[in-house]
Amino acid sequence: MATIIRCSSLSHYTDCPRRSAAKMFFNELSEEYGFDLTPTKTSAGAAVGTAMHKSLEAAIVLRAKGQPYAEEIKKVAEASIIESAREGIIWDDTTFDRSAGVLQAVRQAHAILDVFPELDEIAIEGEFTADLGDDFVLSGHIDIRGREGQKHTIQDFKSGTVKRVNIPQYGGYSLLVRTAGQKVDLLREIYVKRVGKTKAQPAPVVQDYDPAMAENFAYAIIKKIKSDLQAFRKSGSPWVWLPNPNSMMCSPHYCPAYGTKFCKCKTKETKNV
Repeated sequence: MATIIRCSSLSHYTDCPRRSAAKMFFNELSEEYGFDLTPTKTSAGAAVGTAMHKSLEAAIVLRAKGQPYAEEIKKVAEASIIESAREGIIWDDTTFDRSAGVLQAVRQAHAILDVFPELDEIAIEGEFTADLGDDFVLSGHIDIRGREGQKHTIQDFKSGTVKRVNIPQYGGYSLLVRTAGQKVDLLREIYVKRVGKTKAQPAPVVQDYDPAMAENFAYAIIKKIKSDLQAFRKSGSPWVWLPNPNSMMCSPHYCPAYGTKFCKCKTKETKNV
């Protein structure tokens, strides 16, 4: 079976290759190499982001038909948060329960729709794959494709308490779409901040990226991921992947390798008495 590299994983690889490898290749590392990795739960931010995406997908379809969409946004957001909660959500100080998550997803969806343009030739939530050679496949789930004037655009929605740089992810999308024989003139991110339910929802931040630069960034990381995994399959050593204990995501909440034989860079802290 081919090894899947997802575009959404590319931006995280430079932060901590070892954590990224543990997440991307969890099954292979656990089942074939016997590493005791620990499945992680969905973070509150990820749960809200998923709910926002699903709500936007439904709303954009209805808006294109000239139909009301406010009630649908709320219904879809609530169903998504409930579904995520079944698997377990790590709540935080910004999103401390289910009702807060639903409210945030709804507000974020409306905020994005306020600035989201009417596109021609619009395609929503498209799944693309491309053969990378050596039994590797690149895969990506693209939020929105469409034409704005003469420019063929890929548009991605992002939420979170902090705006992060996701250029490699968008470069991966561009590679996939162009491999499928379609044009890409512009990559656009629409970011909306996740804030507490008592705070006003900030306006979205729109940022455009050059496809050529993003594709080069993505392809460099893809080559590194392939060569690292191939080296690991020969040596069986986790030290193929450099760990980053200083990463903000170096936590048992976010890393399946934390404190295991695969990565002992950090263990449970002890206090002097």
